[in-house]
Amino acid sequence: MLSLPTKWKDTKMTAIELLIKEPELSYDDVGEKSGVTGQTIYRWMRDPEFVDVYYQKYMITFGSRLPSVLTAMVREAESGNVQAGRLVLEHSGKLIKRVEVASHQSPFEKFLKADVSDIKEIEAEDAEFEEVVAPVMESVVHKTAAQEQRDLTKKQHQLQVRRDARSLRDRATKVGLKTGKQGRQSLRKRRAWVKKIEELEAQL
Repeated sequence: MLSLPTKWKDTKMTAIELLIKEPELSYDDVGEKSGVTGQTIYRWMRDPEFVDVYYQKYMITFGSRLPSVLTAMVREAESGNVQAGRLVLEHSGKLIKRVEVASHQSPFEKFLKADVSDIKEIEAEDAEFEEVVAPVMESVVHKTAAQEQRDLTKKQHQLQVRRDARSLRDRATKVGLKTGKQGRQSLRKRRAWVKKIEELEAQL
């Protein structure tokens, strides 16, 4: 069940539904359909509370679409698609991947498992010593669900910023306004540029 914060605005939920159902929309388009500005959508996407609800809603929508996806995979499997069949069996728990890891025994472990009768006593001065270098184990960093969510949100935000920039350049081209060099603009210059585009669009 979706958990909403207190004093949650309907415009936020409208924006979230648009972001999920129509991910190709720019922030300006989402804002226009939600009754707010594109800058407001941009600010909301940087708000952890908004992002948390956005993620919850996305997972609910994602879950509701899984049955139709699985049905399609079953049809593919029945038609002879081996990969689809494997995915269906893995999802249903009928096929388990087994990974065998070869055990690496240290010289000390081998000594403990050796047959006592095979061990011969030798003088210390006659003993040969072998330098053993322990293998370096690479550490694997597992991300938490919260970290994965932040990474996903960051990527979505970056994609949306690029979509907005492309949308503004297209609008500027249509009204005959030079787009200038691509790159990061100051907020003051960006607002002035957007205002100029809107003024020229109003004259069309």
